[in-house]
Amino acid sequence: MKSKNLALTNGIVGLIGGIILLFGPFVLLTTAVSDVAAENSSATGTTSAALFLNLIKIAILVLGIVAAVMYKDKNLVKTAPNVLLIVGGAVAFIPFLGWAGGIVSIVGGALYLASLKNFKKKDDVI
Repeated sequence: MKSKNLALTNGIVGLIGGIILLFGPFVLLTTAVSDVAAENSSATGTTSAALFLNLIKIAILVLGIVAAVMYKDKNLVKTAPNVLLIVGGAVAFIPFLGWAGGIVSIVGGALYLASLKNFKKKDDVI
């Protein structure tokens, strides 16, 4: 994967994933109430929403780790965005703190997008 594409992907996933994690508790509550109101004993809506949120948390964590390894010896991206995505993904797995992980992921994603200006055409290929 090209270096600039990874930074762009991390920025987008950090921002959008963080926003989704901010609203995650409300989504889970809404689907749980909907399952109860529909007398759905299998709770498929709540299970699907929880699975989707967990996939976002894993994606944020894995992308942070991959970028930390890839940008370890380069000056293109500082260490702060890598650490923020890793911490944001890890904190999001703690019960009742998914929203805090979302906020940290949003900041990390914004820093990745801000670091895109450091990439030049010759630095684009690893």
